[in-house]
Amino acid sequence: SYTVEPIRFRGSSPQISAMAAGEIDIGAFSPLVLALVVNNARQDVKVVADVIQDGVEDYHSETYLVRADSGIETVEDLRGKRAGTNAIGSASDTAMRAMFSNHGMQDKRDFTMVEVAFPNIPPMLEEGKIDIGTVLQPMSGQLEETGDYKVLFRAKDAVGPSQLVFLAGKTDFLEENREQLLDFFEDHVRAVRWFTDPDNREEAVGIIANFMQQSPDTLSHLFTKNDYFRDPFMFPNIETLQSSIDIAVDLGLAPQGLAVAPDYVDLSFVEEARRRIEAGEQ
Repeated sequence: SYTVEPIRFRGSSPQISAMAAGEIDIGAFSPLVLALVVNNARQDVKVVADVIQDGVEDYHSETYLVRADSGIETVEDLRGKRAGTNAIGSASDTAMRAMFSNHGMQDKRDFTMVEVAFPNIPPMLEEGKIDIGTVLQPMSGQLEETGDYKVLFRAKDAVGPSQLVFLAGKTDFLEENREQLLDFFEDHVRAVRWFTDPDNREEAVGIIANFMQQSPDTLSHLFTKNDYFRDPFMFPNIETLQSSIDIAVDLGLAPQGLAVAPDYVDLSFVEEARRRIEAGEQ
């Protein structure tokens, strides 16, 4: 009943203008981007589903690495240093700034933020061009194993558990295509549940490795506790999403906050997906 056209973006921020221009109907947003989409781009959107959550229980939380021989042992040791961030205002950037703020440190006064694409952060750490950076899995685990790098802190140490990425759709699109979207989200939830089922893990990792043209050995973290948490029925955590927006506003990353619930949430699609799936399992 539907056809999906996926469009690749290198983060949440570029999706703001794409949605405003009508180029996408559903986006994979970070909390700050949701506030900017509503307040700056004046888009009427609804949070509809989870993608990944950071720092939930003993699941993975984004890591901020320093060189083991850097002499950096505490956040205060980063005074006068350079911090690598993938994009100003991103979820990982917000968490890092929150940690600095928790220690009374401010950008430009106490440290310098340098925008660096995720793949370039490890080599810039190696070359001494930055002193700390956000390193994603699987590279994070691989660098730790060498003994040349160590985790100074994790995102959850700064902001607690967070709704890192979620799906948000334009309200008029959701209303006009409700029946097709109910089918889509049923399929999508079923797919997430299949991929995260331990019984399917080897095949699931193989599918993703083939798609990414990588060896399965490089993706050993996928769908384990070394990976992000994914809600089994794709229900987003609105409470931690709201908390992340509030933190971003406190840090000055957004000029205006946003009360997410109830006006910017529609969980009816994942609720119906759960109903259909559970009915089929009885």
